[in-house]
Amino acid sequence: MKNLILFIFILSVSQLIAQQDKSVSMWSQSPMMYNSGAVATGEEDMTFFTNFRYQWFTIGNQPMRTNILNASFKIPDGFLGSNNFGIGINAVNDQTGDVGLMTTAVSVPINYTIALDRRNKLSVGISPGFYQQGYNASLQTWENQWTGNGFNSGISSEPSLNDSYATIDISTGVFFQHTLRNKTSIYGGVGLNHLTKQKVNFSFAGDRLYMQTVIHAGANIFTRKRDLRIQPQLMYFRTGPGSNLIGGISLEHILKEGSAITNINKTVTVNYGFYYRYRDALVTTFGFKFKGFRMGVAFDANLSYFNQATNSLGGFEIYLKTLHLYKKSNKRDKIL
Repeated sequence: MKNLILFIFILSVSQLIAQQDKSVSMWSQSPMMYNSGAVATGEEDMTFFTNFRYQWFTIGNQPMRTNILNASFKIPDGFLGSNNFGIGINAVNDQTGDVGLMTTAVSVPINYTIALDRRNKLSVGISPGFYQQGYNASLQTWENQWTGNGFNSGISSEPSLNDSYATIDISTGVFFQHTLRNKTSIYGGVGLNHLTKQKVNFSFAGDRLYMQTVIHAGANIFTRKRDLRIQPQLMYFRTGPGSNLIGGISLEHILKEGSAITNINKTVTVNYGFYYRYRDALVTTFGFKFKGFRMGVAFDANLSYFNQATNSLGGFEIYLKTLHLYKKSNKRDKIL
């Protein structure tokens, strides 16, 4: 029985590791989290982004909590003015489970964007980083600690596992943008994460992280009314034997158009969207932009068999993003 419990614990940790890559509903607001080629590819020169997700809060005492903080900076190429470098920093931390399984990932995505012509851009990036996982070993309980009335932590427990490990993480990606004559834009990219397939050192089992493949695409469609933009989006994940697909559409209403010359009067918009995560959840989003700030919320309603445990309450998410230009320009204050 002791060996069985130890085996189940190791197996459970291994499965959590395979699923611990960040998964948020507002992924479109910061695609560099999944694709290093997408860093600093928007109209703005500098962005700051923070996101908080609270998931499965109806289950147990320790629901999953995810915190994301990142920034991106665009650096013009001094020799080829139409091209530019992009650099960012991305930090993700999440914690879940009764033993406080915590994942922390910090990366520095860097890319180079080439203007193929006036309407097409190609970006290629790489993201070196740091990946760490750990749990609170003192919160483990074992069969031999059961006294009949509860667990006695003073009794010697089973053979201990490593309660944390850290490793280097490498990712890469490409991102492509095409702009039509009516300023409608189409974009897409591929990200390859965990290229080194790092070893997971929780135990002697020798498990390794699966490489993750991310394929994403979308569009920013200008309608004839000009005060409405349609934004379809799609993202596919493949992590080892598991996969995930999420897609949907967002509508953005322009309440006030920004100045095309001075950029003083910022564009004001409100948006709402509906997305479907395949065989898992329906996602509803709402947000707005005002004076260089974007803010939004999302709510996941479970549709899978798991809704019996969650009462269809999957997760709540909120984000804040700031957009900056280095100096005033005649660029129109676009919404990406």
